[in-house]
Amino acid sequence: MTAKLNPVRLLARLFKPREEHRIHHESAKTKPTVGLLSSSDTASITYLLRPYLSKLGQRGVIIDTETGVAEDGLPATYNCVVIVRYLPSEWVQPLQEFRASGGRVIYFMDDDLMDPLALKNLPASYEKKIRKFAVHQRTKLESICDEFWVSTQYLAEKYYKWRPTLLLPGASIGDIAVEGNMCSICYHGTASHKAELEWLVSIFSSVQRGNDETRVEVFGDHQVNRMYRQIPRVAVLHPMSWPSYLAYTSAIKHDIGLAPLLPDPFNAARGPTKFFDFARMGAVGIYSNVAPYRDFIQDGVDGILLPNEPELWVETILDLSLDTQRRQRMRAAARERAQSMTWDGPLKGV
Repeated sequence: MTAKLNPVRLLARLFKPREEHRIHHESAKTKPTVGLLSSSDTASITYLLRPYLSKLGQRGVIIDTETGVAEDGLPATYNCVVIVRYLPSEWVQPLQEFRASGGRVIYFMDDDLMDPLALKNLPASYEKKIRKFAVHQRTKLESICDEFWVSTQYLAEKYYKWRPTLLLPGASIGDIAVEGNMCSICYHGTASHKAELEWLVSIFSSVQRGNDETRVEVFGDHQVNRMYRQIPRVAVLHPMSWPSYLAYTSAIKHDIGLAPLLPDPFNAARGPTKFFDFARMGAVGIYSNVAPYRDFIQDGVDGILLPNEPELWVETILDLSLDTQRRQRMRAAARERAQSMTWDGPLKGV
């Protein structure tokens, strides 16, 4: 479990005095790390902060303001800290101490977060958040920060007294590639698969740690979203009607589809229809080695059968995510079989 650290102790350990504080191009020689104080990664971090830092020879690492960080999960030193949008009150003192010891603090704003009049048409909860962590922190931000960065010309002109630096958007090839190396994994269980959704949490956590080029898609409600929100690169989609699901999965592509079934009286009557969903999406299916899959899937040919052992599922998913040729071979076999299957038995009870 990730340990949440006291911000004062965390910054005291990580940040040390610097002879040179300002970020500049010459500092690229030492490749220093910039701490990005944020509750999560964001579009502005991807398209504005990281490209700008990269040009300066820096790299940005998230300091998670919500969950904290593991003691061994951060570099030993930072070149500076960038406050991204919001300043939680518990970070004011550690940032003041960091700056007093020679560190540099920068504030980055990508929306008009300081003008109460600009917030009047926002949802109440969002307005409350901005007021608490931005508007009401303006005085502290102006006293703590050495420099201000903004995302648009509008903000640069409106807050000209800050003498802000205007960051221009940019992206790496990986951020805009139409086809990259990401391996897409899906679990499309309905609400009746609550046990499987819970069972897969630890499996997806291990898979996402084991391969940073995998993405996961599951269906679920707000409870499912809470279960999966701390796992990186996971998208939780709202359930949809069958016609909508059919259209969606006819247009989307996945590489691996998961169909675990845990012991349950309701599961005993299920059929192997996930095989056809996976074939339609171009995904190689990994199935529990139980009925209805045991006597339907051709193991190693058009799918993979596994006992319900989490470690084995993690190992198999990771291996398959790295084996493009194997996926292509099994995908083709599954698609050919699905397209060739027609009903030629007696039509009883019709």
